[in-house]
Amino acid sequence: MRIYETMLVLDPEMSKEQVDGFVEKLKQFLGDRGAEVLKVEEWGAQTLAYGIKKKNTGYYLLLYLKGNAALIAEMERNLRLMEEVLRYLTVKREEGDISASQQREKPKQEQEPGEEEKPEEETAEDGDANVATEEQ
Repeated sequence: MRIYETMLVLDPEMSKEQVDGFVEKLKQFLGDRGAEVLKVEEWGAQTLAYGIKKKNTGYYLLLYLKGNAALIAEMERNLRLMEEVLRYLTVKREEGDISASQQREKPKQEQEPGEEEKPEEETAEDGDANVATEEQ
């Protein structure tokens, strides 16, 4: 059995109780078919990059599960039929990759003011060596 990561974008108009019910229904569906739900992360409502079904925001869920490929295909077929699911994406993960994916590095644009990268400074010795090689 492999580990999979599924990102779901749900209808933002769903209440917290409806989202919790959806998650429980999905866990039940997967559990009945022999999958193991490792972790569920709720990222909350986020702005979408582009509108989906005339909606500009979506409720994001990240789901880690252990199962086989046939189970994933069946889950995706059912997700496609659910009206509350705007988008989904499932990818295979490596063993032990779940904890590594949670440790996000800061992009270079978001570095704090004191963390600027300093260019390597040329020392006088390096400059003299360059001049000597150019003269030869």
